[in-house]
Amino acid sequence: MDSANPGESTPPTASVAPARPHTGAFRSLHNSGFRWLWASGLMIGFGNWMQRLTIGWLVLDQTGSVFLTAASFAIRSAPNIVFGPIGGAIADRYSRRNIVIAAAVVKVGIAVCLWLLALPDGVVIWAVMALVGLAGVTAAFELPATQALAVDVVGRRDAANGIAMLSVATRAVGAAGAVTGGLLIETLGPGVVFFLGGVAFAVGGLAMSRVRIERPLSVVRRSGSFVASTFGGIKALLGIPIVATLLFFAVFVEVFGFTYQSVMPSVADDVLGVGAVGLGVLTAMAAVGGLAGSILITAMSEYRHKGFLALGIIFVYGIGLLLLGNSGVFPLSLLIVTAVGMMASSFDALQWTMLQANVPDDMRGRAMGGWIFAIGFGWVGSLELGLIAEIYSVSWALSVNGIVLLVLGAAAVTFSGRLRRA
Repeated sequence: MDSANPGESTPPTASVAPARPHTGAFRSLHNSGFRWLWASGLMIGFGNWMQRLTIGWLVLDQTGSVFLTAASFAIRSAPNIVFGPIGGAIADRYSRRNIVIAAAVVKVGIAVCLWLLALPDGVVIWAVMALVGLAGVTAAFELPATQALAVDVVGRRDAANGIAMLSVATRAVGAAGAVTGGLLIETLGPGVVFFLGGVAFAVGGLAMSRVRIERPLSVVRRSGSFVASTFGGIKALLGIPIVATLLFFAVFVEVFGFTYQSVMPSVADDVLGVGAVGLGVLTAMAAVGGLAGSILITAMSEYRHKGFLALGIIFVYGIGLLLLGNSGVFPLSLLIVTAVGMMASSFDALQWTMLQANVPDDMRGRAMGGWIFAIGFGWVGSLELGLIAEIYSVSWALSVNGIVLLVLGAAAVTFSGRLRRA
């Protein structure tokens, strides 16, 4: 039994013949513990999609400001810079399953508070922003524990497949969560969506409580101070060349790529004129693309040239943002945002698998903490997009970011031999 993960079951002592390893793109689902982990990811992902969509729409509806709407996304990601490394260190020292359960409980509380805030006619925006920030802090602890737990459950051999399958879970319900959220906002108001998101978080936490680990991989050492473990982990990560390269690219792709979501409420309302239901459909198509991307990476989990694949994703991502910024036709925008969502999830899943493959078992949590720290700079991109959109237009903002990604991809092909060889 891993002493650092109390409450998780001990390995069986009876001598049994080794089971024949499962094969196939979805082989991790043959593991009963992983099925519970996957179910938890489904429900928590469902709640996340509904909540993010509703907050963006609520802020735009109440303030009419594209910048403040983008700022609500920035406030969610900014805590990652401080709490990402801390969350990663905690995931390497304590029960990862219990961390995720605790995060689900906090998310339920946040959802209930958002529901209560949305009941009156006049919503207190500063209180909504504070709760969004708390949700960002919670995610900084939840994600490292979840990703490291996936490897604990399926084992090092199937780590890439398990991580990619977990990405599939979080994306699989995105379309349902987005469409449901958009319809409910129009018919019953945002409060109902927040409440249902809280129910989803609660069910996800219950599913996580059923996860059992028979053979934990990492032996976590609690010797030394927590601060030394946290900052020592960051230093160790940056000392691994490929890990440092991956984190560098994570910063730039997050700032200029993933932050497109922060102006999607304005795209739906101001550019396409399709309202909350249209925003739900746009977000749903991004989720469908995200699911397709996650399945693609799952199927290619044994593909050796992942660095080249990552570079191709960056190029297509940039082209997608350019097209999205210049499309004023709703059906065309749906196709484009599907491709953009596919690139986003593919890049995430690739980063997760490459990071986990290049660090020791006892640093898997801190590797994800380093990644969360890197994507914490996304707040810069959200504010940049919101500012350009406020001064010029949403089309200009998305086009600028698309061009930056194309330049980044070209620079990576030219100068980053380490990533090309990964």
